[in-house]
Amino acid sequence: MSNPSDYSISVQSVVFRSRSLGDLLDALESTDIDRLELWGEHLSPEDDEATIAAGRRRIEESSVAVDGYGVIDIEDTGEARDSFAFAADLGAEYVTVNYPPARDDITEELVDLAEAFDLDVGIHNYSTVHHDDLSTVFSGIDDVRSVVDRYDHPRLGVCIDTGHFLVMDESPADVISTVGDRIVAVHLKDTSDDEIEDLPGAGTLDLPTVLGLFDDHGAVDAPLVVEYELPDDRVLPALREAEENVRTAVEGGR
Repeated sequence: MSNPSDYSISVQSVVFRSRSLGDLLDALESTDIDRLELWGEHLSPEDDEATIAAGRRRIEESSVAVDGYGVIDIEDTGEARDSFAFAADLGAEYVTVNYPPARDDITEELVDLAEAFDLDVGIHNYSTVHHDDLSTVFSGIDDVRSVVDRYDHPRLGVCIDTGHFLVMDESPADVISTVGDRIVAVHLKDTSDDEIEDLPGAGTLDLPTVLGLFDDHGAVDAPLVVEYELPDDRVLPALREAEENVRTAVEGGR
């Protein structure tokens, strides 16, 4: 396995969904995680200019770098440009997106925007946890594979959410083996007897196997983004535990 330093451990800001941008940045200062995939509820191109300027200053004053932005929910063409421009302005390297898999016109627009703004695009999968109508989201490996096979573009790839695949009874290991060379980012999420969306390593997710497959398929550069939705009083202890679980799994596979 690659050296642990090859891996980038990040966090999805939805983990701190009940906190402000400033509060979550302060919280990260007490951890060893200094990379962030920024959620639009914390800062968005739809916010007013003063809010955006203050948010940008707060990020720049912190020790945290924004690696990615998303998940951007898209229903039709013409909706994503502002988010791409915003992500690029923040210095992000990728965006994560959600849209109906059958909408080839949206896929084509995303490819164009990726080129225009020099950003990678990661198609994010969901499950029945948040969506009743699965036709509006990528929920299985076949959905994802169909699009990336038909649009073989270096900027278009996949953001694997391990937790949602587990909920759909699809093996994250099988997904990685199938689309490993197209992985843009990974949302490391687990599902357990206690929580439907738990921290990585707390439930059924086989972290050593998953991380070993990233290495085998050349996806070491893809950020490992810790994600879960737990009560606010558990957020920081869970983040420290999740980081330790990931680092232990990486170290154990050397």
